Formats: sequence, structure tokens, C-alpha cells
Amino acid sequence: MITEEMKKIWRPGMVLSLFVLGFVFYSMFLEFYIDYFPNGSQNSGIFEESRELVETYGTRISAKEMDAYEAKLPVLHKEADRFVRESEIGKKHGILTYEAYAAFYSKANLEAARQGTGADLNETYADAMRLSSYLQGGETGNIEGRLYGASWMSEAYRARETYGADLEIDGGEPKDKKTGKETDQETDGERYYTNKEREHVKKVFFAADKMWQNVLPPEVPETTGAYVGYLLTWICLCVCMLLAPLLVHDRMRRMVPLQYSSKRGRSIYRCQFAAAMFTALIAATANLLLFGGLFLTHGTEVFFPCRMYSFAVMQFCWPNWTHGVWCLVLVAICYLTALGTAGIVFFLSQRCGNYIVMLLKILPVAVIMAVLSPKMTEDAFYFGNVLYRLSGVPYIELVCAGAIFAVGMVLCGLGKRQVEKDV
Repeated sequence: MITEEMKKIWRPGMVLSLFVLGFVFYSMFLEFYIDYFPNGSQNSGIFEESRELVETYGTRISAKEMDAYEAKLPVLHKEADRFVRESEIGKKHGILTYEAYAAFYSKANLEAARQGTGADLNETYADAMRLSSYLQGGETGNIEGRLYGASWMSEAYRARETYGADLEIDGGEPKDKKTGKETDQETDGERYYTNKEREHVKKVFFAADKMWQNVLPPEVPETTGAYVGYLLTWICLCVCMLLAPLLVHDRMRRMVPLQYSSKRGRSIYRCQFAAAMFTALIAATANLLLFGGLFLTHGTEVFFPCRMYSFAVMQFCWPNWTHGVWCLVLVAICYLTALGTAGIVFFLSQRCGNYIVMLLKILPVAVIMAVLSPKMTEDAFYFGNVLYRLSGVPYIELVCAGAIFAVGMVLCGLGKRQVEKDV
């Protein structure tokens, strides 16, 4: 019977519709993260330099190893000087060093802004843009981005080494804006740190073992969380589309009383529930394998052994998991949310007498999941996560996914009792 219920869900027309809508959703929300990661030459340089650090020194880098790494900076500067000197634009304007190029580029930008002209009217500005594109392109191996990345990594490491946790969370005793009295919170821009958060940061990341020395480029967790958020939104939409018509179809044809007239038919609710859960699992797994596999083509798996927080990541986190474990927890959130959504949709579908009522009930669920899904995965378990900043509850992302799952299962249990009562 489960097989027959699965056939009712996975109809050819519905599967074809999912393929078409999936392509549209991918083009609108996911393709950017596939085509433009890392985003920009500077982020690309940080990504490449971080990967080189991991491949050379491992997931953590000591002060001596950073000294050895910083010896690479003069070499990169000489390489950049050579590319600038040998370029056509460099020869045209007599630019011999990278520092001279940086001054030329800044001057050209300021002059163009002052005159209000673009590359089509300002030849110097056009030459500066062309030279910049050359230094960021594949012909030079993105020497500008790599030089920026190496310098940025060095500066971030030395700043964290010098100031430790004080760099972000101990800037003096905070005061309430209204009363002027000291409070237990501290602000850095829009970020607030409680005494509990401060103690956690100092205990976990700035103790004797120096866990802050971990290597992880900031764009990896940021982009991964945002990408998985959109992917989870699509998974929930798939579940809504697949399961919403299931019980409505039977209800419109008054199948339930007929099914309960036989002993075998009385187990139909359990079979339909099992089919709904299998459908959610299949939809989640298929999308995670397909779109998750596309994201892994960037080579981010090299950072799986690295910890969630590093000297390069500008926000702290509650757990000290590896990036790989963090990704697995995001996958678990996707499965819990998908199964919970399936339970909610299954319950609502049971109470719909026609497709119009079904749409009116399912659309709010789809909208809520579309809004909530990115908030559960973006900066998940970091202090900057939206749900955590609103609630102040550590691991709220996993709690929220578990709550969605629990609500779905409870509603399905209530639905079974109601069906038995009605029949």
C-alpha cells in the first residue's frame, strides 16, 4: 500500500513541474553562489591563501609558522612589480612597481569621481581599470587578490595575537544609553556581548591551547550558510507541492469511509503518513546531493578539518566543531525541517475538502518556511545569527528545527485520532 501511495505523490506531471521550478529557483537564488564563489578578487585571494596555509601547515598555524608564511610577502610584491612593469599600461604610464600602480589607480578614481566621467570619457581612468582587471585575471594568477589575501591574513593573525579577545569584546566598560550606568553588555557596531558570551570566548578560544590559531576563510561559513538556507527553502517548497494534494484527492472522492470499511484499509493513514515521510526524505536527499554536490566543486572540503572559529573569522561561535561537523549539523537541520514540514502539510491536507482551501492553508506554511529557513542556517551557531540575536538562546537554530519536527509529528498524531473518530 505504501508503494501505491508513493505513486500518487510522485506523479509524472508533478515531477516534471518540480524539475522546471527547480531550474527556475536555481537560476534565481543558487546559481550566484555557484558561479561567483569566492566573490571578488580579494575574497578569492583570501580563499587561496587560506587553502595554501591548510595544505602547508595544517588546520592551525603557530606564531613561528606565521613568521615563515610572512616571508612570502616580499616574493609576492616582486611578482606583482614584474607584472605591472611588463604590462602595456605600465609601460605607457611609466608605472614600475605595484605601489606606484596603487597610487595611479587611486588618483584615477578620484579624478574620475571629481569630474563625473567614466571609462568612455577618461582615458586614464580606463587604463587604470584595464590594469586592475589584468592584475586580477587568470593571466597573472590574480596576483592582486593573492597579495591582498596574504597581507590580510598576516594582519588579522597579528592583531589577534596582540590583542586576543580584547580586540572585539573588551573595549571598556559599556554603559546604558539612557541611564549612563554600566551594563553587562557591550556593543561592537550592532553586535552585543553578554558576560556569558565573553567568558565563553575567553575560555574556548583564548585559553592556553590557543584555539584562535585555527585557519578558516570567513567567506566559507558565510556563503555555505546562505546557500544552505536557500536550498532548505527549496526543499520545503518541494515537500509542500508533493504532499499537499495527497489527502485532498482522497477526501474529495470520499475514499476514507470506503477504506475504513475493510480491515486492511484501516491502516491507510499509517501508510499515507509513511509515504509522506519517505517523500520528504527523498526530496531532501536528492536536493542535498544535487545542489550540495555543485557547491562542493569549489573545493571547500579542504576546510572540513578546520574549526568553526579562526583568527580570520570576525564573529565568535558557541560550539568548537570542525567545519565538516558544522556542515553535517546543517544537513541535520535540513532533514528535521523537511520532515516537520511534511508532517504539517500532511495534517493540513487532511482537513481540506478541495484544492482552493488547500492552497489557502498551504501557502502560509510555504511562506513561513521560506522566511525561517535562511535564518536557521545563515551564521548558524555564531553570535551573529538572527535567531540567536533575537532570543539569546545558544543553539537556537537546532532547537528551532527540532521544534518544527516535533510540531509536525504531534499534528500527524492528532490527525490520526481525528480520522478514527470521524469514521
